Amino acid sequence: MVGLGLAWAQVSPEAAQLLERARSVLGGAALANLNTYREVTTNIYYLPDGKEESRIVTLLLVDFSNRRVRLELYDPESLGSSNPIPLALQQYSPQESFFWSRETSLRPLPQNQREILRSSLYTGWLGLKYGSSNRERASVTPGSLRNQAGRLLTVSTQGWVSTYLLNPDGLLLGERLDIPGVGESITFFTNYRSVQGVRLPHNWENYVGGVLAARGEVMEVEINPVLGEVDFFKPAR
Repeated sequence: MVGLGLAWAQVSPEAAQLLERARSVLGGAALANLNTYREVTTNIYYLPDGKEESRIVTLLLVDFSNRRVRLELYDPESLGSSNPIPLALQQYSPQESFFWSRETSLRPLPQNQREILRSSLYTGWLGLKYGSSNRERASVTPGSLRNQAGRLLTVSTQGWVSTYLLNPDGLLLGERLDIPGVGESITFFTNYRSVQGVRLPHNWENYVGGVLAARGEVMEVEINPVLGEVDFFKPAR
């Protein structure tokens, strides 16, 4: 009991209240009851001078119940075919994580990439589904991310530390993460729309080391789709 009390004491009452408010703004019970998630996003990557480098379409599958995440990468021009083959894919689960691409054989997912993929369960707007529950630490301070000011909510969950920027209503505006092998990453979220009761951002902008690295536009979303082994299949080689 003493240990539980000490753990809870690391989540300040103000932070707990703000976490619950942030979840409520994004759908409350609808977000809390999100068990599976499917998202198709167009990603635009930029060179340090601001010029566009490439475009990739990603398919993200998240299975919270089984703690599985899968990310498939596609050439946008291939999506016109009836059965497009991904350029590459990576998958995380507590039991096994792997990487596959057209150029390489199936292989274990490197530890850094494994952790980054695992973070999809606990960070970003999806990470707000837990509200104030199951947090290791949480605190609130005034501050800013780049040129946007507001309340900074720093939360530790399953080893990942997110610093969320929230507006006065509790809406998520941005997030700062320290990503293994990458460094400081700041993402801003905009264009919120409701899908089956979940209010989620459909556009984002990411900065790495203070430089614009990527922009994303969500093209398709499914809330609590039926995901099975066929969706998380392991390539034969």
